[in-house]
Amino acid sequence: MKNIICNLEIKVGRSLRTLKNSSMKVKFIPILIFLFVMQSCTLEKEEFNKITPENFYKTEKDARLAIAALYYNSITKVGDWDPGFFVQSINSVQVISDISAGDMMMCSYGAQPWDFLKNQEWTENNGYATNNFFHYYNHISNARIVANQIGQMTTVSQEVKEQLQAEANAVGAWKAAILYDLYGPVPYPTDEMLANPGKQEYPERPSNEAFVQIIESLLVNKDRLQAPDFGNNFGRMNKGIANFILMRLYMLEGARTGDAAFWKKAKTSAEAIITSGSYELQSTYSGVFKKSNQKNKEIIFATPSDYSFNVNMWHSESLPNNYPSELNRGAGSWGGYKLLWSFYDTYEADDQRLSTIAASYTTDSGLLIDRAHPNDNRHGVGDGAIPVKYDTDDTQVGNFQEHDFIVYRYAEVILSMAEILNELGETATVGAPGISQISNSNQIVNSDGGTTAFSFLNAIRVRSGLQPVLGLTKSQLRDAILMERGHEMYCEGTRRMDLIRYQRVTNGGGYKKFNADPNKFVFPIPVGYINEYKGNLKQNPGY
Repeated sequence: MKNIICNLEIKVGRSLRTLKNSSMKVKFIPILIFLFVMQSCTLEKEEFNKITPENFYKTEKDARLAIAALYYNSITKVGDWDPGFFVQSINSVQVISDISAGDMMMCSYGAQPWDFLKNQEWTENNGYATNNFFHYYNHISNARIVANQIGQMTTVSQEVKEQLQAEANAVGAWKAAILYDLYGPVPYPTDEMLANPGKQEYPERPSNEAFVQIIESLLVNKDRLQAPDFGNNFGRMNKGIANFILMRLYMLEGARTGDAAFWKKAKTSAEAIITSGSYELQSTYSGVFKKSNQKNKEIIFATPSDYSFNVNMWHSESLPNNYPSELNRGAGSWGGYKLLWSFYDTYEADDQRLSTIAASYTTDSGLLIDRAHPNDNRHGVGDGAIPVKYDTDDTQVGNFQEHDFIVYRYAEVILSMAEILNELGETATVGAPGISQISNSNQIVNSDGGTTAFSFLNAIRVRSGLQPVLGLTKSQLRDAILMERGHEMYCEGTRRMDLIRYQRVTNGGGYKKFNADPNKFVFPIPVGYINEYKGNLKQNPGY
């Protein structure tokens, strides 16, 4: 074991040396080296994962390194493969979520696990693709341990200590909210259990209500977090991200319980994001995803792209191998991700967001590939249109493009406000963005910048060159908002949660709405964890 750790230290040091001058948002590389050093060759086996006041957190730098490591263990893609399947990064949560929605997206790689996901056929014993993220429950404990350890420091001021603790706990809340969406409540050890890791104990799952309160408690000091930063601290937890996590959580609970108090809390969180003045819609939809426009103020949270440990492989995953070679694909593209034609057909013909989706293309040899001439399901458009999403990267290295991977966007906040106001039957205390755009037919369209649900919905529609909508009933407006959320945030991991919140799921056969098995609203807990917990971890209903 000691030799393995030593070899890892040497290899990581060599492989990362070339990144010394990297301008990454969070300095993850020193963390890797630091953590390997902490688990040095002189330690006994039982000490490898043990952190004590004697060996850590002597300085503010130590604490910041520990916090940065909390980000690293969920955004890495290289070296984090699950045998035969997908990486376990936060980016893959988005893909799994949108495919499992059933009506938006698919992957042309084959039946397992992709068709199982699209058709919602996963089971307790066939959880392939739904079981990769449950391990995040350990990440929540890791974040709490770091926060508790910071609390014991005597070498930093109380103000710095509280800010660092708030950030560590916010990372834990982020993971907890992801898990709650995918699996429901997860085991949550007490502080006493965390303080005695040598004693084997198996905490039970909290109730939904208790787990929501846990997430809230982890964000209770969110106001001590830094303000949104589009410079060197871009990608770190801040007040905007914390309010975004709470907004999504409260919307889910409002729909799940029917309690308007949650919708009111969601409104408070959304308005806090809007009134912060930190964010703004970009002038065009495609501009949000341009490499030349990274760190733009529509992005609330993005994971950094780096060729060493966290790479954006979207184009290699989605583009066919005969896509025009203006993209420097290097190792080629695999023709995986597709937007179902039934979903593509729900777009209005002059929607400018369609410019980021390839319904047709011409190969280098001059062959036109379109819906009438699909060429192939995988390397063509037989299975659906191609979600290009990000603009092409002329400096791409092999399969790795240099775009940061966008996780949360301000556009979702604007659409969420429309939904919240519609559910509450209220107006906002802040105005929606007033947008003016030239449509594809060369007409000027405008949104009113008002405080109604229509005002917020139309800000997003007009940005894409569409006419505002007015005069809809509450039910009709709910449908319009759901549709707009799908069109705006395709392949960004929101579709599954949106359909569940609206209690409209599909069976993988295309765009349709009906009440299906509510047990599918959460994934099954991996059987291995249930066995490990020796009866203390209950499986989700229906599995």
